[in-house]
Amino acid sequence: MVLIRIMLACLFMAACSSDPGDLRVWTPEDHAQSPDTQVDPNRVPQKDRPDMTVGELLWQRNCARCHGTDGQGGREAQISLSSVEWQDGISDATIARTIAEGKPPTMPAFADLLSPQQIAELVEHVRTFGPPSE
Repeated sequence: MVLIRIMLACLFMAACSSDPGDLRVWTPEDHAQSPDTQVDPNRVPQKDRPDMTVGELLWQRNCARCHGTDGQGGREAQISLSSVEWQDGISDATIARTIAEGKPPTMPAFADLLSPQQIAELVEHVRTFGPPSE
């Protein structure tokens, strides 16, 4: 009985270790999907969204988890990409560079996962979150 208690105590202490070596290293592949230009009907309900653009598909696969489906932000990325201030205060080139290079440590770089054309499609989709053009 004493041996069982000692073993349980050791397991508990190991599980509660604060040693950073016990933490798994996060990689971009943990949340990013492999890029493609084809709509995968097994992942996207095309019957519900036949008008989905490449940018929107890439957003749903790679960005919505943190930024929200509508760019309003989420738990990981609380900034709203739909605000007038944000949309007016950032250039397309800066958005593309941020997607490509990421914003360590929270946002991964997508340059190795997405082509320049796919990044441009994402930039175009991000611009749809802003207010309508006058």
